[in-house]
Amino acid sequence: MQIGFIGIGVMGRPMSLHLLKAGHHVTIFARHPEKAEVQEVLNAGAKLAPSPRAVAIASDMVITMVPNSAQVEEVVCGPQGILEGARKGLIIIDMSTIAPSTSRKLASIAAERGVHFLDAPVSGGSQGAENGALTIMVGGEREIFEQARPVLEAMGKQENIFYVGPHGSGEVVKIVNNILCGVIAAGIAESFVLGVKAGADVKTMAEIIGVSAGASWQLANQFPARAFNGSFKPGFMTDLLHKDLGLALDLAAENQTPLALTALSRQMYEMARAEGFGREDYTSLLKVLEKIAGVEVRG
Repeated sequence: MQIGFIGIGVMGRPMSLHLLKAGHHVTIFARHPEKAEVQEVLNAGAKLAPSPRAVAIASDMVITMVPNSAQVEEVVCGPQGILEGARKGLIIIDMSTIAPSTSRKLASIAAERGVHFLDAPVSGGSQGAENGALTIMVGGEREIFEQARPVLEAMGKQENIFYVGPHGSGEVVKIVNNILCGVIAAGIAESFVLGVKAGADVKTMAEIIGVSAGASWQLANQFPARAFNGSFKPGFMTDLLHKDLGLALDLAAENQTPLALTALSRQMYEMARAEGFGREDYTSLLKVLEKIAGVEVRG
């Protein structure tokens, strides 16, 4: 299949490579084509287009993976955007995490031109993208989802690709997931700082909690790989989690639903951003709390 891909970054690079590996013909657009990850995708066989419009002209399906709602709107509807080059029947799959209202708006605009739109945000971070094992939650028309499934299966686990309802539904589920991601990670950082301050060993705490009621995916995977070893290499950047928690608070306001823990957690990640950790992994919040307590949580 002729696939377009827009957004060759931490997530987009491995996702597009998996599409190429699956035998699809891939055309990409990148704002910074000189970057190493873009060159890697081109060397693997992708073609470079000068605009999202040109990507659409060359493709049966266009995937977008960019940081926020405004950028998705620009890529889809802006000058030289996807819709300017789209023919009737084109499928746009937005795999970014954006506001559900934006997804619904873009789906409506696309439909007026005979173009289909799916919101298909992902979970699993850069490791899931590298392994082709992402969880994908999809909102839109069921029939179009089934048409897109083989392409999604090149990037995600077959059993972890879910149709969740009409346009915007994928984004709602992703936002709920990321509330838990942010709140649980903040809780781990805070509790482990206290444990170390009070004399406990990091490895011992992680081992015991891992088989106790406080166990979580975050503690088993993210913190050992990104935080306890001191790397803080981004699997999912602090800036992006902060953005997603903001989307959650906006969605809560639309639905008159209080989110006290989400609001507090977002302020904690704001602290990490203020310390200059915005482009590091979101577990870098640990460093903020370490500084306050005067301890280091490593092991």
